[in-house]
Amino acid sequence: MLVALYNEFKNSIKSPDTEEKLDLILYRPFGYLIAKIANAFAMTPTMLSITGLYIGLLASYYYLRPLNNQALFFAGFFLILSGVFDSADGQLARISNQSTKIGLVLDGICDSIVTIGIYAACSWPLVVSYGSYFAIIVCLALYLHSCQCAILDFYHREYLYFGYGKTENDMYWNPGINDGIRNIENSSGLEKFMNQLRLTWIKKQQFLTSRTDSQRQAMRAYLLNSSLSSKEEFMTLYKDNNLWLLPFWRLVGVNAHTILIIIFMFMHRFDIYLITFDLIIFNLIILTVGFMQKNADQKLFIKLKLCAHED
Repeated sequence: MLVALYNEFKNSIKSPDTEEKLDLILYRPFGYLIAKIANAFAMTPTMLSITGLYIGLLASYYYLRPLNNQALFFAGFFLILSGVFDSADGQLARISNQSTKIGLVLDGICDSIVTIGIYAACSWPLVVSYGSYFAIIVCLALYLHSCQCAILDFYHREYLYFGYGKTENDMYWNPGINDGIRNIENSSGLEKFMNQLRLTWIKKQQFLTSRTDSQRQAMRAYLLNSSLSSKEEFMTLYKDNNLWLLPFWRLVGVNAHTILIIIFMFMHRFDIYLITFDLIIFNLIILTVGFMQKNADQKLFIKLKLCAHED
């Protein structure tokens, strides 16, 4: 039974390569526990996403009292707990086979609302103190935060699709802008609205990545149409060229933001976090790692042409 549970836990995570140590130590184990309990009570991933949203907004409420250390403790606790539920919804979707593209978009919307709530609560005293102009800095930092998380999400999904061959139902395929527009045109009602929101996310990713749509489509065609041996060779080649870059991309991810927000709020200097990290350091990291990624991709495309010629 323990072996079966361990195997199910491994299947509930996307891949060991795309997980941070904090995820494997904290978010994934507790997320799996919540997912198992939720599955026993026939709950859906959407229910867990909404629960995580409420918990995240509760963290925002406590951050409205930045000089109260007890409130800051509860805020940090609920912010982390919101992340656990954010992990649990995806894990529940995978162990119960309820993964959907709309669920993915809804999860992203909930994450965005929590982030906006946290930034609004943490920065409100600063806006009152520094003046309304500081709200412009907060909005810019919030937008750049979104861009930083978007590019990490992009390369994680690329790695799962091309490195692990997770091509079923295109769940891990990063759609291009034209794909996003088609999804909007072919949907209606709430689904159309959610696809419109996702298109803004896609545009951020396409702006930040050096990979062109034609390059990605060529890799996709090679992966899907090659023989089994060539496909495995391709996936190994992709991992060898990209695995070493993932830890650098993760420097601008959600976990880094969460840890720094908790630390700087206890220091009562959310303004330093905004300016130093959101506006400067994280963007310098994106520029540097983006340059490294572009060089790695050029080497990969050269090797793929050799493989295609030999195939």
